[in-house]
Amino acid sequence: MAINKHSLERAGMCKVDGGEVGYRYYEPHNEAYKKRAPLMLIHGGPGGSHIGMYDALNKLADTRPVIGYDQLGSYLSPAKVTTSLMQVERFAEEPRYLLDHLNVDKAVLLGHSWGGVIIGEFALKYPDRVAGLVFSAPLLSTQRWVDDCNGLLAQLPLEMQKTIRECEANGTTDSDAYKAADEFFGKRHFCRASRKPSSVAASAKRSNREIYNKMWGPSEFTHSGTLGDYDLFPRLHQITAPTMFICGEYDTATPATMKDAQAEVQGAKLHVVPNAGHACITDGYKNYTTALKSFLKDDVDAQAAKPPAPKL
Repeated sequence: MAINKHSLERAGMCKVDGGEVGYRYYEPHNEAYKKRAPLMLIHGGPGGSHIGMYDALNKLADTRPVIGYDQLGSYLSPAKVTTSLMQVERFAEEPRYLLDHLNVDKAVLLGHSWGGVIIGEFALKYPDRVAGLVFSAPLLSTQRWVDDCNGLLAQLPLEMQKTIRECEANGTTDSDAYKAADEFFGKRHFCRASRKPSSVAASAKRSNREIYNKMWGPSEFTHSGTLGDYDLFPRLHQITAPTMFICGEYDTATPATMKDAQAEVQGAKLHVVPNAGHACITDGYKNYTTALKSFLKDDVDAQAAKPPAPKL
């Protein structure tokens, strides 16, 4: 029987602007591994939960501390999140509050989907708190995301394209025809597993759709929320931490966009998970985790082991 080589050391609530966020802190049993920079899991959404990410990536806690938290208004962090609180800048402050709460100097931030927005903003504002960045199928530009999704939509059967466009134009996205077409798109580009993992379904049940709809909107193919003008691309070149971009071969965060992002960050790595969609963590679990472990060892830990540069 396989036994975890880590334990849940702390769980609780951490004060942030607007309320409190629920967190969990896991620590390896090996004393040397405890000293490595923790991996902080930043979930997608907006309005998702980190629990599904931990379900998939928990073995990483055998060899370094892992921190997971739910953003304000999400599953473990219930709150009445007003429009004034649903701001990128406020969400990007949550990791700082949590690192201070846990007395952690630096962490590796892994942001999936919308979580990519948070880790990018955090790294630019607090570079000294970042040991590494993993942009996992990230949202980097709202307009680029919409353009990419519409490019993928154009590959669907013509009747499905027509259904999606007409329903969105008419405000009938709750119709059975639209749901069927959207599900077909999802099986191609979101979760391609023949049998959807239970963690994916559980994550969907934990999500706060109100936050998602207000910040993004009801569809992947248009945007109507507060993220409408978001674009990290013009500032990506300012990132200095060891960085990896990772996405699925059929991801809505497309390999072409990730390649363009990689070119903006000096020394960044790019890994494309074969035959995976946006749920690349579970679609290609072994391939994804192998690439992630390699990055953590060869880039993050190797960088931490280097002696500090002499002061002039």
